[in-house]
Amino acid sequence: MDHNKLIAQKAKEALRPLGFIRSGKSRIWYKDNGWWAVVVEFQPSSFSRGTYVNVSVSHFLYESAGWAFHIPNRLEGFASAEDDLDFDQKVEGMAAEAASLSKELLEKYSNIDAFIDWYSNLDRRSIWDEYYSGVFKSLSGDFSGAKAHFQIIENSCYEFTWQKAVRYRALDLLALLQDEATYKSCINGIALRTRNIMVLEDYKSDNLGLPWQ
Repeated sequence: MDHNKLIAQKAKEALRPLGFIRSGKSRIWYKDNGWWAVVVEFQPSSFSRGTYVNVSVSHFLYESAGWAFHIPNRLEGFASAEDDLDFDQKVEGMAAEAASLSKELLEKYSNIDAFIDWYSNLDRRSIWDEYYSGVFKSLSGDFSGAKAHFQIIENSCYEFTWQKAVRYRALDLLALLQDEATYKSCINGIALRTRNIMVLEDYKSDNLGLPWQ
């Protein structure tokens, strides 16, 4: 069997029972939670046929066209299809391990405080870290904490266009913090637009499971 087909088969067997969906014909599978997802990627190597496996948490709180692995995890090892007679068993084992870790992440990150803890404990902080820290503080109801993070971005200078775009988004959200209903509507709109740009399956409703919904 072609190694890509075998990977897809083993991924389906391990992940489909948890509600995972395959992203097109890619090696990416995701568990859709409305405004966030757990993502399993059977990552190819540039040097050998086979796969690594990444299990990550992705959230849809800034418009982007592709998957962003915001909270990344990589399983140990590489399953080589070149000369490994146990490739079938290795992929099966890695898929089962990915399913087990996915269960843990689904439970852990169902609590918004887990996202806040992740971003609070990062040693080096980028504009993304400040932006998402602000958004997650607001999702928890801590609007003053959100304001502090957005103001760090407001008071910083950035060189690149993508950084300036993030800064303007932070400024937009900062201005909306004083109007809670409009702010929440804006966050919901960001998540919906992100889903649309990524061409994810239509969700069952406009209610994406954000904390206030």
